[in-house]
Parts: sequence; C-alpha cells; structure tokens
Amino acid sequence: MSEGLLQKFGSFSPVGDLLTLIICILLMHLLIQTFITKDSNFKAFCGMLGFVALAAVFDLIFHTLLASDNMPVFLIYATRMISRFCLFGTFILYVYYFGNLLELPKKTKKTFNAVSILISSLLLLGDILGSVFGYGFTVDYSSHSYTGGFNFLAIGLLLNICILGFMLTRYKERLVFQILQGVMGSYVLCIIIHIIQGLHHQTSFTISIFILPIIALMYLLHSNPYDTETGAIHASSFTKMILDAHSKNRELMIISLHVQDFDKNAYLLRDMHSMVYNFYSKCVKKGTLFRLHGDRLVLVYRIDQNPNYEETNRALVEAFTPLYEKLKLKFKAVFVKSESKLSENNSYPDLFKYIEPKCEPNNFYTVTEDDILNFTRRLYIISELRDIEEKMDLDDPRVIVYCQPVFNVSSGAYDTAEALMRMELPDTGFLFPDMFIPVAEQTDLIHPLSLIILNKTCKVIHNMLENGFHVHRISINFSIQEVRDENFCRDILRIIEQNNIPYEKVAIELTESRNTTDFNMVKAKIYELKEKGILFYLDDFGTGYSNFDRIMELPFDIIKFDRSLVIESGKDKTSEYMVHTFADMFHKLNYRVLYEGVEDTADEARCIRMFAQYLQGYKYSKPIPIAQLENFFSKVNISPL
Repeated sequence: MSEGLLQKFGSFSPVGDLLTLIICILLMHLLIQTFITKDSNFKAFCGMLGFVALAAVFDLIFHTLLASDNMPVFLIYATRMISRFCLFGTFILYVYYFGNLLELPKKTKKTFNAVSILISSLLLLGDILGSVFGYGFTVDYSSHSYTGGFNFLAIGLLLNICILGFMLTRYKERLVFQILQGVMGSYVLCIIIHIIQGLHHQTSFTISIFILPIIALMYLLHSNPYDTETGAIHASSFTKMILDAHSKNRELMIISLHVQDFDKNAYLLRDMHSMVYNFYSKCVKKGTLFRLHGDRLVLVYRIDQNPNYEETNRALVEAFTPLYEKLKLKFKAVFVKSESKLSENNSYPDLFKYIEPKCEPNNFYTVTEDDILNFTRRLYIISELRDIEEKMDLDDPRVIVYCQPVFNVSSGAYDTAEALMRMELPDTGFLFPDMFIPVAEQTDLIHPLSLIILNKTCKVIHNMLENGFHVHRISINFSIQEVRDENFCRDILRIIEQNNIPYEKVAIELTESRNTTDFNMVKAKIYELKEKGILFYLDDFGTGYSNFDRIMELPFDIIKFDRSLVIESGKDKTSEYMVHTFADMFHKLNYRVLYEGVEDTADEARCIRMFAQYLQGYKYSKPIPIAQLENFFSKVNISPL
C-alpha cells in the first residue's frame, strides 16, 4: 500500500493529544514540586493522570500508523486498544477515587467499584469484538479506509458520568458543595465538548476530555499553595503529613518556631523567603516547612533520613542565630519527636501552645517525656470535660463534692462550709483542683462543673435540713468568666429551686477580676442574686491584686483573707498590725471577715484578735467528702422542709 489509510468517520488533528500530554506532564511536575501526602486517593489521582497520558501517547501512535504506508494491521488495532484500555481504566479510577473521597461504607464502595469494572470491561470487550466482527472499528485495506463503527467509548463516558453523578448526588452531604459543584461542572463540560466534536465530525479532542475532571480535582483537592514570604506550605498539609507518617510508623522531628507579631512586621519580610529557606535547607535533608496560624512556622523532617537528628537540631540552632540577629523578632522554638498518641489526632499545635509558656523568650526548648505525659493527661481531661458539658448531667459521678467546715467564732459551732470541687476520671483516678480547674477555665468548660457542684451541694443541704441539722449556708466557688454568661443568674436560681431549699442557704464565692469592661455587668448580676437572699464572698483577698474602690462598689457580704495574710501576720508585730488594720477597716464597714488557712491555736488566737468572725483551715478539718459534713454540724429542733 503506497499511501496512508483514508478516514471515513471523522477528521483528526494531533493538537488535542499533544495538548493533553503537555498538560499531564505539567501536572506531574507540579505534583513533584508540591508537598502532598501520598495516600490512596493521591495514588489513584496519579493513576488517572498516568492513564490519560498513556492514552494520549498511544492515540498519537495509532493515528500516526494510520497515516503511514504498509503498517501491520495488528499494530494499528493494538495501539488503539491500549489507548482505549487506558481510558476505561481512567473510568474505574474515577469511581474508586470518589468512593474514597466520599468515605462510603466499605460494602457500598466495593459495589460501585465492581459496577465500574464490570461496565468498563464489557465495553472494552465489545469494542474488541466489534473490530473482529465488523460492527466496531475496522480497517479496510482494499479501499484504503477505516471506519469507527459503534462508539463504545462515548457510551462508557456517559455511563461513567451517570455513576459518578449518582454517587455525588446520593451522598452530597459528605462533600462540600463547592467541590461538588466544581467536579460536576467539569463533567458537564466534557459532555458539551464531546457533543460539539461529534457535530463537527472531529475526533481530535477525545482524549482531552478526560483531563478536565483531573484538572478540577487538582485545583480543588490537591492544590497546595506556598507562602510567598517563607516558602512554607499550608497548615492543612501538616496534618496530612503527620497522619501519613503515623500510619507508616515513621518517626518525625517537629520543630515549632513561634515568632511574635510575625505578620505585623511586613517590612522585614522582603528577604524572608531566602533567609528561612537557607536556614533549614542547609541543615536538614528533605525537610518540609509549614506555616500554621500566621505567627508559627513548623519544620518537619524524617528521622530515618536524618539519623543524627540531635546534631541536626544543634546545626539548626546555630543557623538560626544570624537570622535572629538580623530580624530581632521575639521567638520561642520547641523541638519534639513525634509520638504515637500525639500523631493520632495531630495534637502538636496544641502541644506547642501548652509548652511555650514554659519557654524563656528567644530560646529553644526540647520537649521531655514528662511534658508529653502531662500534656496527654491534659488532653484526656479536656475530652472528659467536653463530654461532661455535652451530657450536662447535674448528677455526673465524675464531679465530686468535697467541703471544708467553717468555724463560727461567735456561736462556737460549725454552721457554714465551703464546697470544694474534685474529679474522678476512669483513666486518671482522683484529681485535685489544680489539675483540672485551670484547664477547665482556659477551655471555657468550668461552668458545667460549677453547676454540678451547686446541684450536689443543694441536695446535701436539702437532706441535712430535712434531717434536722442547722445549716446556715454553704458557699460554692464560681469564676468571674462564669458570671459574664448571660444565663448565669437563671442557672443558679433554677438549680436552687429544683432542690427546694431557701436561697439564703447558698453563698457564692468570687475572686476579684482585673477586667474593668465587665464590672457593671458583674455588679448587676450580684445584686440580682442578692435580692433573692444569696450571699457573696470575696475570695482570696490579699493575693496579688486588690482594688479597694472596686471592692467597696461590689456588694460583698464576707471578705475571705487568704492564708498568705494569716502567715504574714504571724511574722512580727508590724505584719500583724497591717493585717489587723485591713480587718478593722472591713469590720467597721459592716463586712464580715473570714480567715482561711488557720492551722494551729496560735493562728486561731491571732485571727480572733484581728476581728475574725469565721475561721477555716486544717486546725478544724481538712477537706472532706460532703457526706461527712453531718459529723460537724449539729441538729436543732425544727420542723423539716
């Protein structure tokens, strides 16, 4: 045969295949340059990209052979079938990819995969048999022409779009709407291009159609922009890297650099990119830099690729010195080896925030095993606190009420007490307040605990009154941040009313706040509850901060002198006179004075000289379970509630 075969079912130009191949190569290059976690979906994405690239290559070869003289017919059929096989393989990977993306149940995902494999296999087989029996693509050497026959590929494209369309609409709640819209838009564009191509009897862009959904997925799900100032990668990829390393049992070294006011010093960032890049690239093999929450840079490298990691870390510190000398920005740097419990949920950002208060400014800190132990315990406590808040069971057994009886100087008896908070958790056992109250306050989870303590205390008060005990009142501690809650008064009154006890049997202890913006609101709420008969204590007077103007404005009933003042008053006559003067002032202003931390007879006698009306401390009792309070209170002949 002296001339190439003539086409009878449409014209062809290599531009479409060449463009597709160029785009595939470009996308592969970008994937290499960009940090992306190599999970199963990423591998499926690469598989789709590879199949389309191969389809374009073999489609070019196929059409080149058609245009050549005396080419063996089996090569023409073979190259065409390989190209079709790659395209049908792309169909299968599309379905597999979206099954993973939608996190379908294992059985459902297998069903969709099996359907896509079955349909693609049958259509590919039909295409092959069509060439054998003459109803598909065939080459006719006698007329120097070939025909396309039945278009199995178009049927495959339509069925594939139907399967994917069903998946994406049936499980649309599992996918962000913008992603759903972007993906479906790319498939609609595929159909439009295929129709336009058919109307113009073209086959040049058949392969190009398959690259459009891949470009959409690349942009929507696998794009990972670099920070232009530092070359750092987006925070979302940090999580992916941690989880990927955890799944493969790879040890990582993670280094956090928290730079104060990083974003506010834009004038320093002109050459930040090269400086930061040189900082870690000279010291670390295959390190990856991430930018978390604006002010934080995190460098991660694999320990197996940097076995002398301690020397690497020292080199990093030395390399950072000239960078710091040039920028003069305050920083804190934290070094930590990856740990399984932390990697499971990527708790490292929270770890850095937990550790940094321990760090000296402009210094480096290496996380210890004790740090991780304390931090993981903190995470566990937070998870329990959140569970307590979610369930909001006012009788939650994890929250335990202790109390400390208070001695009434004028009556010589115990008729008041302070309720104290304890916790008992399955994994940690019994917890003292310093182990969980600061955490609860920092995470804004303290109020549910206080309400549980209030409810359990009110129940005890109710039972003791019914059993004939004289209970003047029991005080409960609340934080100022709880008082700021708009529902604070309603919550307090509701619980007291539910337990059917008089309001005056409950007192609230507050610690003075430095915050001036909420002063009037706090004052109003105190007055609202005082109108019901609830008394208020000013707790911890004498510890660090006291604004007498504010104390006088707030309607407190009892001033609690901190243990530190009791100790100070026992040092010498001058110190006792000072504390005595404070107490005398409050006494003359009709405040009652309570001293806490009274440990012996000498403390007791001195505090009584200093206008004590109530005494609390180890001399009288250590904190006890509130059920034991009956051992201190006495009964009176009154009718039960």
